[in-house]
Amino acid sequence: MPFLLPDSLLESGDVAMVLAFGKLSVLEVCSVLEGSVGRAEAPTERVSVFNATRLDPGQIRDLSGVHKCAPVTQVLDSPSGDQGSLAELMTTYLEEKSNISLSAYGVGEDDYEELVRSTLDELRGRGLRKVRLLRPKGNELLSEQILTRGALDVVAFPYHGGFALGPTVWVPDSASMRRSGTQRPIPRPEIALSPRLARTLLNLAGLRPGQTILDPFCGSGTILSEALKRSLRCLGLDSKASRVQESRENLRWTVGGVTDRGFDVRKGDARELPRMLRGTKVDAIVTEPLLLPSLNARPKTSTAEAMIHGPAEVYNDALSSMADSIRPDGRIVVVVPVVETMDGDEVTLTLDGRRLGLRLHQPGPIGFEYPVRLSFESTRWVKRAVYVFEPRS
Repeated sequence: MPFLLPDSLLESGDVAMVLAFGKLSVLEVCSVLEGSVGRAEAPTERVSVFNATRLDPGQIRDLSGVHKCAPVTQVLDSPSGDQGSLAELMTTYLEEKSNISLSAYGVGEDDYEELVRSTLDELRGRGLRKVRLLRPKGNELLSEQILTRGALDVVAFPYHGGFALGPTVWVPDSASMRRSGTQRPIPRPEIALSPRLARTLLNLAGLRPGQTILDPFCGSGTILSEALKRSLRCLGLDSKASRVQESRENLRWTVGGVTDRGFDVRKGDARELPRMLRGTKVDAIVTEPLLLPSLNARPKTSTAEAMIHGPAEVYNDALSSMADSIRPDGRIVVVVPVVETMDGDEVTLTLDGRRLGLRLHQPGPIGFEYPVRLSFESTRWVKRAVYVFEPRS
């Protein structure tokens, strides 16, 4: 997806990113931009601010767990403060008749209205009297709407006791991700990862084109399908023959043919990877081993613990097998279930990689607490969290 404004606006300084998955998106940004991020702040749950010395536009384009990127152009003490710097920048890219929007995150309704008035007053005071303000539902213009409406969108959020604002410079190709999830032969939206989440998990693996990825619980092949689009060599296993067939059909659709080009999917046991791989090792393992049954209500904590107990053995045995099958510079990305209970608790799996010679991936200036939770999922009661391991050596 091309940048909406020149990518030079994101080259350095403070960049605000609107997050698709909360803390998991922050982990993705720090992993993809590792070495460039000097500071990271979380002024709201939806927005994080990253201070970068030099951002590569290609790396920005790779991000999947981010809805918008905007340079922090103006910081106001109050919503009615002088927006001169922002207005000057916007004027450069606005015509006499243009759509603009103000997308607010964590901003109250009264403050939002005052910010809108201040923005319009600044622009009209600069001679742009026919600029049209779009009033999005929920005070947020979604990334796809920015494209379809041709709007210059401004991101606003609470920051350091005031308000930060900046123009949206980049949004991901959400339409392509949606097509990947709905148009493939066997979509299985009720259980499969979304393409956006699959791409985010792949970014955590730190792979380069031509390297080999393994999904030992491949299901209908969502992770492998997204990996194929990145020119990765894909290996998949599943214990169910029906899932193997579904994965193959989806992967053939992804490559636009009937041959198994670029991938190899077989029936097999993820707890026996060294035998299945015949001693070879892979560059990364990215997988969601087991799904819990959907719930109509929050269970008791004791019920949730019983639900988690069964899969725990499979997860730990599979992790041991993965540790024996990863290259010394590779990563293992594992999704685990999180059950929200009626007692207000969260019950999840604890994976300990230390005994297996693994350490937790800690990119950038933040110390991440694992498993890293996903936010804003539409699933009820059973949610997801993620571990990222790498060999200690």
